Amino acid sequence: MRDAVLNEIMMRRNANKRISTACGLSTAAVSQWTRVPRKHVETVSKLSGKQPHELRPDLFPTPDHKEIAA
Repeated sequence: MRDAVLNEIMMRRNANKRISTACGLSTAAVSQWTRVPRKHVETVSKLSGKQPHELRPDLFPTPDHKEIAA
């Protein structure tokens, strides 16, 4: 079963083609992904507008946005 974030990205028009071209892979290879492979996270992040931690929370921790009170 495909990851929900990846599924959302792949539902966009021409997403599979743009990702496959940018990653140097066939569209068939990209369509078989169940989650974005580690070595392609940066490329897919740039193309999709999704942050790396959204694509692969198991590899990239969610940034901590706590502000320090003065």
